[in-house]
Amino acid sequence: MKAPWDWGVSVLYAGLLVGLAGIVSLARPPRPFGIETRRAAAGVFGVGFFLAVAGALLPAPMRASRGGRSRLDSFVPACQFRELHSIRVHATPEAIFRAVKSVTAGEIRFFRLLTWIRSPRLSRSRESILSPPPEKPILDVALRSGFLLLDEVPGKEIVIGTVLCGHPSRLADPRPRDFVLLSRPGLCKAAMNFRLEPEGAGSIRLTTETRVLALGAPARRQFAAYWRVIYPGSALIRRMWLEAIRRRAEDPRAACLEELEAFTRPVNEALASFEAESAAGAGAHRPEEVLSQARLVRENLEAASTEPVCAASRREELIFINHVILGFQAFLDGPRNQHARGELDSILRRARVHRRRAAEG
Repeated sequence: MKAPWDWGVSVLYAGLLVGLAGIVSLARPPRPFGIETRRAAAGVFGVGFFLAVAGALLPAPMRASRGGRSRLDSFVPACQFRELHSIRVHATPEAIFRAVKSVTAGEIRFFRLLTWIRSPRLSRSRESILSPPPEKPILDVALRSGFLLLDEVPGKEIVIGTVLCGHPSRLADPRPRDFVLLSRPGLCKAAMNFRLEPEGAGSIRLTTETRVLALGAPARRQFAAYWRVIYPGSALIRRMWLEAIRRRAEDPRAACLEELEAFTRPVNEALASFEAESAAGAGAHRPEEVLSQARLVRENLEAASTEPVCAASRREELIFINHVILGFQAFLDGPRNQHARGELDSILRRARVHRRRAAEG
C-alpha cells in the first residue's frame, strides 16, 4: 500500500536544483553545459524559480481513503495531503505497541536536527513535538503540546490529531468528536496513526500514516507550499521514527528497560517541571521536589532486582540519578543565582550522557 505521489514535491525540488545551478553559474558560466554567459545563467535561475513556484502552487486534489481498516478513516476519511510509511518488526504486538508509546526523540536519528531546521531556535524553547526533550516519549510530548488522542486500540492502533494553519478556537476540554466536526474554513486538520498488522511467521507490519485536510482553498494553497517544502525531511523523520520503534521492540532488554523507566519516571517529571517553570521565570519550589524524588528513586532502584541483560543500563541510570542529586544539593546549598544555575545545567548535561548510555545499554 502506497500513498499517491504528490508531483508538486518533484516539480518544486527540481526548480530549486535548477535555480541553484543558475546561481552557481552566475559566478562562472559552465560553457561545456551550454551556459556561456551570465545572462544565460540568469535565465537558468529564472527557469528554476518558475518551476519552484509552479511546484508550490500545483493543485492538491482531494483523495478519499479506500481501505476502511484504519481508525484514521473515522477522523480524516479524505484529504489532500498524505504520507505513508511502514516497516516489518519481529516482536509481539504488545512489545511493538509499548515501543510506539515509549520511544523518545533521542532514539529517533536526525529527529532533533531536522525539526530544528524546520523550526530554528537558538535558546531553550517551550516543549513541543518540534522541540522535545530527548528522554521523554515523543507521543507524550505531542499530547501535552497541542495534539489530541483521537483513538487507541491497544496492541493494534493509536491515532492522534491536531489543527494547523489558522488560529483555532481554544476548547477547555477538546474531544475526538470536536476534531471530527471541525469545519471552519482556513484551518487544516492533521491526523497521524501507528497501526499494527500481523504478517505471519512472527512478524508484524507497522505502518504510520499522516493525513492533512485543508478546509478551503486559501488553506489548501498555503499548506501545499509548506508541505512540499518540508516533505523530504518529514518522510525521513517518519522512517527513522519507525526504525527507532523497531529497535526498541526487538531489543531483548525492552521489558526490563521499561521497568527502569517506571522507576525513574517521578524524577524525570519533577526535573521537567523544574526546567519548564525556570524557563518561564517561576519554579522556586521545584529544586527541593527534584532532589526529594531523586533520592527516593535512588533508594528504590538500589533495592530492586534487575535482569542481567539490563545490569549496565541500571548502573548508568544510577549514575544519572547521583548526578542529579549532587547537582541539586549544590544548587540548594548555594546562592541560587545565574552562575549557580549555569553550574546545575552543566551537571545535568553530563548526567544525560549516562541516561543515553542507559538507553543504549
